[in-house]
Amino acid sequence: MYTNLILYRNELKNKGVPKYKILGIVSELLYSKKIFCKNSEIKKFVEDVFGIEFKEYIMKSRTMIVARISKMIFNSEENDEYRRKLIQFINMKIELIKKDENVKEKKNEFDGWLK
Repeated sequence: MYTNLILYRNELKNKGVPKYKILGIVSELLYSKKIFCKNSEIKKFVEDVFGIEFKEYIMKSRTMIVARISKMIFNSEENDEYRRKLIQFINMKIELIKKDENVKEKKNEFDGWLK
């Protein structure tokens, strides 16, 4: 999951991120059992990133959560705000994974060649 988070962060760093990329990244994050072990953990993410609160019956189903958030992103014009908050969340998760799993960042294989 660590490498996926790095890829998501790199995609979101671009200024003009299309809606479909944001939708895909959010969907993969929400469906991931490694990021959110329980559905109750998703509630804080949804409130922090999207500023919205869903009823309990929606929070019991990841599919319903993804459907509602996808609809909201598709109809919204605040892509840059979502992008910025997603980057913050992903950076936080990357740091937690680094700390928990003692992940060392890989050196670029071409570094030795460039000297």
